[in-house]
Formats: sequence, C-alpha cells, structure tokens
Amino acid sequence: MLYCLAAVLRDIRPAAPITLGAIARLLVVGFLLTALVTYPTLPGLTTHGRFDTGDGRFSIWNVGWIGHALTTAPADLLDANIFHPHRGALAYSEPNLVAGLLGLPAFLATGGNAVAALNSAVFGGLLLALVSMWLLVRRLTGSEPGAYCAAIGFAFCPYVQAHTAHIQLVLVFGFPLVLLALLRLRARPSVWSGAGLGAALAVAALSSGYYGFFAALMLAVVVVGWVTTDRRYWLALGAAGVVCLSLVLPVLVPYRAARVAVDAGAGVALDEAHTYAATVGTYLSSPAHAHQWLPAAAESVFPGFATLMLAAVGIWASVRRTPEDRRTVAVLGVVVVLAAWASFGPAAGLYGWLASIVPLMDMLRAPVRLGIVVTFALAVIAGFGARHLLAGRPLLAVAVIGLMTMELLAVPWPLRPEPPVPGAYRTLAGLARGPLVEFPFPYRRADFHEHTRAMVGSIHHWQPLVNGYSDVTPPGFEALALELSAFPDPVSFEVMRKLGVRYVLWHLDRYNDEARVRLLARFAPYQDRLRTLADDGRVRLVEIVDGPAPPGMGAR
Repeated sequence: MLYCLAAVLRDIRPAAPITLGAIARLLVVGFLLTALVTYPTLPGLTTHGRFDTGDGRFSIWNVGWIGHALTTAPADLLDANIFHPHRGALAYSEPNLVAGLLGLPAFLATGGNAVAALNSAVFGGLLLALVSMWLLVRRLTGSEPGAYCAAIGFAFCPYVQAHTAHIQLVLVFGFPLVLLALLRLRARPSVWSGAGLGAALAVAALSSGYYGFFAALMLAVVVVGWVTTDRRYWLALGAAGVVCLSLVLPVLVPYRAARVAVDAGAGVALDEAHTYAATVGTYLSSPAHAHQWLPAAAESVFPGFATLMLAAVGIWASVRRTPEDRRTVAVLGVVVVLAAWASFGPAAGLYGWLASIVPLMDMLRAPVRLGIVVTFALAVIAGFGARHLLAGRPLLAVAVIGLMTMELLAVPWPLRPEPPVPGAYRTLAGLARGPLVEFPFPYRRADFHEHTRAMVGSIHHWQPLVNGYSDVTPPGFEALALELSAFPDPVSFEVMRKLGVRYVLWHLDRYNDEARVRLLARFAPYQDRLRTLADDGRVRLVEIVDGPAPPGMGAR
C-alpha cells in the first residue's frame, strides 16, 4: 500500500510545492489524531477488541487467520479453519486480504497475536486514509488547512466510526488513492501511470469488495467528467483495466469457485438489497458524541456538520475560481448525487439498474454503504471551501481543524478487554492437529453468530473447527448443528466419527444450572471413549478415543 501511494504521487505537480516539513507535520499530526480518535486501540493493541459482537470476533479471527496462514502454509490461505471438513471457507465472506497484510507486521512482532494484527490494521488503514486524502486535496487545492479539513472529515467520519467491528469497512483509503492515481495519469498519461491506477483500484477491491465496486463506479463518473481526446489518456486507462484485472482475478476466481462449491453462487437476490438500503434516517444518524441528539438508526452515514458547511462554501467559492476548480467540484457534485441516489437501493431505481448491467454487482447486498462515497466526495469539496475560508488565517485554521476533530470524536472506541483465555486452549495448541467441536454448538440459524466465540478462541490454537460463521453457511450445517446438539449420544457420536472429530470442548460456564446437570449426566456411558485432557471446572476438553461402544451405538 505504501509503495502504491508513493507510485501514484510521482510526477503529480501540486498547485503549490509540498515541502518535507509539510510531510513531516502530516505524519506526526496524522499519527496523533488517529491515536486519539481510535483510543484505546494503541494502549490495548494486544489485549482489546470488539469481543462483544459477532462481527467483531469474526474480524479478529479473520485477520489473525491470514497472518497465521501466510506464516505457516500460504497455499492453504483460503482453507480457513472453520466449517470442517469444507474447503475454501475463507471465501464464504469478505476475505480481508489487505487487512491481513496490514496486520502482518504486528502479528509477527507479537508472536502471532491476532488482536494486535487487527488493531494495527485498523490504525494503519485509518492513518493511510488520512494521509492519502490530505495528499489528494492538497494536490487539488494547494491548501494545507483545506487538506487537513478534508482528511479529518473523511477518515474519521461517522460512517467509519459506526463500523469499528467491521475491518473491511474501516479501510476507506482506497477512494483517495484511486483519485490520486487518476490525477497522476492525467498529468502524464502512459502505460506506467495506467498501471499505477490499476494497482490502486486493485488495492481498493482487495481491501473491501464493496469499496472496489464503488471506487470503480466513482472512477467511471470522474473519467467521463474529466474526459479528454488525448489518445495516450485512453491507452493508459486501458492499461489500468488490464493491471487491475490481473491483480484481482487470481483472488476472485478461487473466491467464486469456493462459493459455488457450497451452492452459494455469486450473488444475492435483489430484494435483499431493499433491507439494507439507506433511508433519510441513516443520513441523519451518527455515533459521535457531538451528534447524540440526532435520531438513532441501524446505519450511520451522516457526513458531519463541518463537512457539509465547508462543502457548501466550496461549491459557492468554486464558481468564482478557475475553470479547472469549477469542473472538479461539479464532477464531485455529480458523484455525491449519484452515490446518494443509488444508496437508497432498488426502490429508488438507480441501484437496480446498475445491478442489471454491472457484472458481479449482485454480490452486494447493502446499498447503504454507498454513503461512504457521498462523504468522500463531500469531504473533497469541503477542502475547496476550507481553502477559501482559511487562506492567510492560521489561527482560524487551527481552530476549525480542532473543532472538526472534536465534532467527529466517538472516544473511547467500544473495545473490550479479551476475556480470560482458558487453559484448554493452550493445551490444544500443543496437541497434534485434529478437528475440534466446541460446545455450546448453536443450532438455530438466528444464533449462528455465536459460533464466532469458538472462532475467536481458535486464534490461540488454530485447530480445524467444525464450528463456523460467515456470510455463507455451507449446505447441511443447520442439520449438522441439530444432530450434534445432544452430544454425547449415539447419533452425535456417529456424526463425530464421520467427520473425523478428534477433540471436543465444552464451556460449562455458558450453560445454566439445569442444562449443565443434564449435560454432565450424559457423560457416564461414554467414559471409555472420552479421555479428559483439561478440566478446570469451567472448560472441559476431551479427546475421542477408541473403546467399547456404548449401548445403542452399534458396531463401528
């Protein structure tokens, strides 16, 4: 990502030269602001995460799995340790490959700590968003205060802060990165600048499938708005397409194949997009403390008052500036309108039309997420407004930047300390590899997200799990969950045998008194087949071993 950022900056001539002092200030201020906004991410780097939600636990497991796979068996990256014996389970949801790479240094430095990997990916991703947005708006406006206002309004917007449990939705840096690459291509159209744009678009797509689509659609609008007859420009855009596809297809092809293998197909029904469409309420909702008086909604895509006001000034001021400024603001205004329109889903018309003509877009079920494109374009326009208001007024610029930061704060982030790690997990880490079932084993579809407890627990041992949770549930998993729910009994024992299960773990402290008594009463007939490996009264780990078949099981 850093290489891509450096590549797209080469040959871009800003309206005013960017000095080393400005870059140094950007990095220091960016680091401090990101540390403040994401507090307590850095102090709790190895210990705090979204352990309180299924999506949060999933993100920790996901980024941790990528670090584990890349450092042990890279060829098995897609074969995540969930839904045993299914293969390619990482493809059942967003694979989060860029997040895994961002978190890899921390994963290695901490001896394989998945929590540190995720937290460093979040911190690094937001810092990249702030830096790349600053560089983009600085390039467009020549204004350092304007660049800071735009960067803060975008990187720390309410939408981002509402998705602290979703690593793929925090990595928003792809949008400014793509436009930076396009600026370089416009300045010096060539195969190399085209390759830079293709690489930037691929990074956006591999950070988040949604953001890859959204960035491509945004790029199409901007390319039309900045159209030129220069043949080199169009050849460079062709090179961008080739490079992007060459980088994305090696991931997309096995991803789709794995989903098709479990009859998941490639897309979702269009009517599902109605459920996750934006409403007027979502554009008025925010988790920031300064916005607590706004109405609550399931999603938060409010751009922020400062961003809206500065964007309004930017639109007004652009009329009095150069034709290039007017053109840029107009193009971004069109992006705002189209993205907002599409975010309201199929019922509003545009999203359904796009889904009918854009390949693979039926894989996206949440049109409301186009709200981040609305905020991005408004934040860039706000940079023009800040340039107009703050030029030659350094004290006012500091005050506005400070107030803007305070408006968007939602500190502390809702991170929780990691629960105590059972000794049984450490025991599992030292045992021979073998499939594991963790109980309680939720068997109602509405409770499947509870399987993320076993998944986040597996970051301490990485044994293959029969448990699993993802966007796609393999066929037969619901029936399997029901069969296993009464273990140990003859039916579930036979299912375990067919699956090749070696280890079984019970979190006894998650059962109420009555259920725990019933569970423990079932153990007696199976003592010869369940060898206890760890038991501290709260968590019991056993190994299934050969022994006399209990009554009712029959011959094996």
